Amino acid sequence: MMFAMPLYEVRYHGKVEWKEISELELMDGLSEIYKMVTPAIEVMIMGKELKTPDAVYRLKLEGGKKSETSTTGIPAHISEMNFPHINR
Repeated sequence: MMFAMPLYEVRYHGKVEWKEISELELMDGLSEIYKMVTPAIEVMIMGKELKTPDAVYRLKLEGGKKSETSTTGIPAHISEMNFPHINR
């Protein structure tokens, strides 16, 4: 069974387009602002955008679009692929 790695996007203030970034780039950006990055990532897993002084970060969903979230608040494709134990 293969699992897809989550992808992230960033939109820097003053820009209109979203840029795909790696998990390492995300961690670098967040570690400069937050002592603990896990709570910030949890916000994105719940389908929300994370706003910082320099940029807005989000989890990239299928096709680059924001998809509907499940009843748990976790995007459906994430809960199915990475969190199979979650009951929706």
